[in-house]
Amino acid sequence: MDTSANSPWPTTVYIATQEKLYQLSHDLILVRSVTQRGILTGGASPFDEQFHRVSETDKRNATFSVNILLPFVENGTVISCGLTDNECGYCELLDPKNISNVLYREHILVEPPWSRSESVGFLVNVEKTVGQTETYILTAIQQGESTKTNCSPGSDAVNLHNTNDKQTEGIFSLSGESTISRLTSKPNVEFVDGFQINSIIYLFSNLPSKDKPNKVRLIWLEGKTGKSYTLRSLRGATLSISDGGEGSRLVASSVIPGGPPVLWSGVFSVDGAQANTELVLFDISPDLTGDTDKDPDFCSTCTDKPKLTPKTLKPKKVLLRQSNMTSVLAVRQKAWMVFFIGTGDGQLIKLVVDKNYHTVCPRVLYRANDDRQVFPKMHLDQVDRKHVYVPLLPNQMERVQTRGFMLYHNISTVA
Repeated sequence: MDTSANSPWPTTVYIATQEKLYQLSHDLILVRSVTQRGILTGGASPFDEQFHRVSETDKRNATFSVNILLPFVENGTVISCGLTDNECGYCELLDPKNISNVLYREHILVEPPWSRSESVGFLVNVEKTVGQTETYILTAIQQGESTKTNCSPGSDAVNLHNTNDKQTEGIFSLSGESTISRLTSKPNVEFVDGFQINSIIYLFSNLPSKDKPNKVRLIWLEGKTGKSYTLRSLRGATLSISDGGEGSRLVASSVIPGGPPVLWSGVFSVDGAQANTELVLFDISPDLTGDTDKDPDFCSTCTDKPKLTPKTLKPKKVLLRQSNMTSVLAVRQKAWMVFFIGTGDGQLIKLVVDKNYHTVCPRVLYRANDDRQVFPKMHLDQVDRKHVYVPLLPNQMERVQTRGFMLYHNISTVA
């Protein structure tokens, strides 16, 4: 279940499931649903085939599985990208007020070529000149043995795709002002989260290894000048919650509004087991003083030149030790930081922290009846800012009131 609850159209929630795409009001009342079932027609090769939706009762030979769902308010569209059954990438631009209205469609691979992978995608703004900003889709894709499909030569770890036809080479293209518009990485890098604050892009990942402990990496990119400069501006750090700097694993994350400094919270699996988890607070303010594109794990212009050891960031505070935490959402309420924490057995916990990082006793706001795991990403209702959208695996969404103690929730179950 992919969600885009934190939408620039704050009164609308978009949810993608295996069979349908939903448009709901902010209080989870169904406005419209669209089937993701269809047929592939025509074409001498899989790349030339076209996907067309069919009704629930008609025969179908394909399903459009959405991996990326991005409201793009400046362009007046909702970007929906995924895979069809022939392993071909497919993207649509939808009318945000009526998702059954497809404004544009194209067979192109923007997201990971697998239905399940540790990958992220979000919109970023790159300032090309003073007063001129371009918006791109940044995808950070887990690299397996191969990302090739029947319709694509493959993709690199970090990519910048166009979002409109006025950009160089047109919509969804990787091309820019030069041929360099990607970052490569070591194999099996698992991306967990990413976002942009002002001109700085933040990407978080796990670097598992067969013969070494897991590393948690943060990379910074400067969204300036164009695609090539943005990716060549790569700098990074290692996040460590232990003295050795390795072994822990990042499960979920949320930036804390406000700043500077840039405060960020992460749920870490301490020993690789989900049962032993900690909520940890870091200052991740970017260090832009070192050389660019010299990272040992990521590169834009990849050469054999010596690499720099990334700096190590240590936590400011371990806020909570709790078994089986799976997600976190951080908000500010005046001088307080408030954390909403999801768990593997369907709980939503509220933790209040003061400016000196002292915590108030955590409270359970909601508990699922059937121990459904909370999805790693939660969102705040942007209309009243008093409810949290809590996705529960595999197919349920809760809207939980943020005040009080197990007070109120709305349930929306999606197929």
